[in-house]
Amino acid sequence: MENGSISKLRIYPIKSLGHIDVEIAEVGRHSLKNDRLFAMVGEDGRYVNGKRTSLVNQLKTEFNLPSSLVWFSDKRGGAQTSFELREGNAHLDSYLSDFFGIQLKLRQNDQGQFMDIPVQSSLTIVSEASLQSLRSDLDRHSLESMRLRFRTNVELTGVPAYGEEKFYKEPGIGMRFRMGDVEMIGISPRARCNVPPQDPETGAMDRSFVKHMIESRDSSMPNGSTLLQYGRSAYFLAINVYIPESEVGKKLELGNRIEIIESVSFT
Repeated sequence: MENGSISKLRIYPIKSLGHIDVEIAEVGRHSLKNDRLFAMVGEDGRYVNGKRTSLVNQLKTEFNLPSSLVWFSDKRGGAQTSFELREGNAHLDSYLSDFFGIQLKLRQNDQGQFMDIPVQSSLTIVSEASLQSLRSDLDRHSLESMRLRFRTNVELTGVPAYGEEKFYKEPGIGMRFRMGDVEMIGISPRARCNVPPQDPETGAMDRSFVKHMIESRDSSMPNGSTLLQYGRSAYFLAINVYIPESEVGKKLELGNRIEIIESVSFT
């Protein structure tokens, strides 16, 4: 079976908000450079994210990272407003606090600490075929809607549905592989939360989404899958990938092919 190649690269400069499609992504420390570089943090120390409020789906964001600029607008209507994208910008903090109804500040960290699983999961990988399989079974979502719901960094072509799940083995055993010049270790499937059931445009909750997704995954389980060693249901999509510090500064590019190297112990 072919291991496939990279067909899409996405980074999310502000945790839980919009993405940027890129052709080349540089490896940073425990994340891709500029991925989840910023996070919105409330006065209680908790992230303002999709688990906390579905309003993140209603805030449109556009970025010019070389100029450190971000534009916000309400998808329900309203003018677009630009801000200098940096920690300590009081005008930006005020705008976001008013939009979400939560007193918050934008924080910055370039050490991967704003990833959902800091250090261990530097990026996530999914195949287009996996997204298409779910889209077909759920029968009411576009491919792009599925991408927006699951917010992965790397999308693969040239592998079957859930073929990315061969890039890990079982709990405690990962799979060392190479994408282009970058070596990394697949460590586990990504357990999902209450964010994918939210409509990525309106934030409306689809109460049947989890049930239908689990049914789809159960009916499409590849032979030899170890997925259910990680949980009692199949509510997983994409894989968690650890990138060693030795790879910092290397680059992933669209079209990079994937080469499996060996299984390794990982804790």
